[in-house]
Amino acid sequence: MLVSKYRLYAIVILVGLLLLGAIIWWVNQLEPERRPVPTDEDWAVMFSVEDQRCTAYTNHSGNALSSSGQSYFFGAVAVHPRYPVNARGDPLQPIIPYDTVLYLREPLEINGQSFATLQVIDTGDVNYRLHADSPYWIDVYYGSGDYWSRSNAREFGVKDIDYYWVEKWR
Repeated sequence: MLVSKYRLYAIVILVGLLLLGAIIWWVNQLEPERRPVPTDEDWAVMFSVEDQRCTAYTNHSGNALSSSGQSYFFGAVAVHPRYPVNARGDPLQPIIPYDTVLYLREPLEINGQSFATLQVIDTGDVNYRLHADSPYWIDVYYGSGDYWSRSNAREFGVKDIDYYWVEKWR
């Protein structure tokens, strides 16, 4: 009976070790829960201005590109440079970055088309002489220098507008 008792213990221990080994193997085969890798979030800042002057301009047909190097199009605007040129500012550094979309509180009509958004592609009034009291003045592109574009731009005159834009946080 002594031999069979040890055999029984050996069988129980062997089965227990096999079960323990199987459990350890199974746990190691499970993949850990995959969590998304945290990414750097993009932050943005919204700027809003009110009662800023808005004028209209035309370009000569020989001026194919704006100060940003882009072609002119309806819905494009010029803004002041970041600093006036007569204060050693760079006329190619606009106060609102190039390609920024401006969202108007009220749409503007440009040559018969209604625009609720405009895009910054140019700089103008580089010494802030015309609109020093309106730092976020915009000059709306009204077409090439043909008679009707010039006439419509003059008729547009000077308006006060409200708008906002969003910039990526730096």
